[in-house]
Amino acid sequence: MFDSFLVALRVVVPMAILMCVGAVIRRAGVIDRPGMRAMDRVTFRLFMPVLLFKNIYDTSLGEGMEGGEVAFAVAGLLLVFLFALLAPPKLVADHNKAAAIGQAIIRSNYILFGVAVAESIYGAGNAGSVALLGAVVVPVTNALAVVILEINRSGKANPGKIFISILKNPMVIATFLALVCKAVSLQLPGMLYDVAADIAGVTTTVSFISLGVSLDLGELKSNRGPLTLGVVLRMVLVPLVFMPIAVALGFRGPILCALLVLFAAPAAVASYPMAVAMGADGQLAGQLVCCTTVVSIFTMFCFTFLFQMLGLL
Repeated sequence: MFDSFLVALRVVVPMAILMCVGAVIRRAGVIDRPGMRAMDRVTFRLFMPVLLFKNIYDTSLGEGMEGGEVAFAVAGLLLVFLFALLAPPKLVADHNKAAAIGQAIIRSNYILFGVAVAESIYGAGNAGSVALLGAVVVPVTNALAVVILEINRSGKANPGKIFISILKNPMVIATFLALVCKAVSLQLPGMLYDVAADIAGVTTTVSFISLGVSLDLGELKSNRGPLTLGVVLRMVLVPLVFMPIAVALGFRGPILCALLVLFAAPAAVASYPMAVAMGADGQLAGQLVCCTTVVSIFTMFCFTFLFQMLGLL
């Protein structure tokens, strides 16, 4: 039990400390939230795509992957998508807020949390299952998030606009390039690979510090109702529905870890800039990212501890 407790602590404590660092440096005046927003854009367009590319590039195709895992992940995402598309507009009158909540429900912080959680449990460089599942779920979740935002904004989906948005997404581009490199057995020059590794290495640190900078509990009152609804749906309902099913279907080890991150991770950091760009409630989207991340420190600890105790991870 104590070993399981330590593993669970290794998953959440570094995240919590980095967020505290972000909160401290903001209060000290080292950087403000507008300044950190610029870094968020760099993270979304450079750090996270490079991290995703490197993880896929470093993993043998098929390593730790099962067709059942991919089928379950995609089927689960489609069900979550239908719920995220239909439920928030019925629960929240403001369609811009409903769009932000819907995006938070469907779009988890998969890459950032996946690597952090997998390496905390299995050691550095052992995030292969997370990376390979990410090659499937990252394009899917980005596409579904665009559909939710577009339908809530205009009342209809423009297939052409959605397709272009998907093609321009940095995560999708990184996934495609990594898979092409694997398919043709392209070896990156050593110096180029080292640069990519250095860039990927700062992603987790910068992202969690940024979340700490962005968190301001004093601003949450204005969106208390929609924010509570979004947090409960993303962090409680979705994992409690899909994780018992995943366990019952026999998923174990790194594969279960990848599914845990997919369905139990907080809302993606990239939700905020995309919500703003597509006319949703940007303030609520940012608050959902911060609050689901704070809540995930508790929920991820509970899931990790429970699955370790049961010998499932």
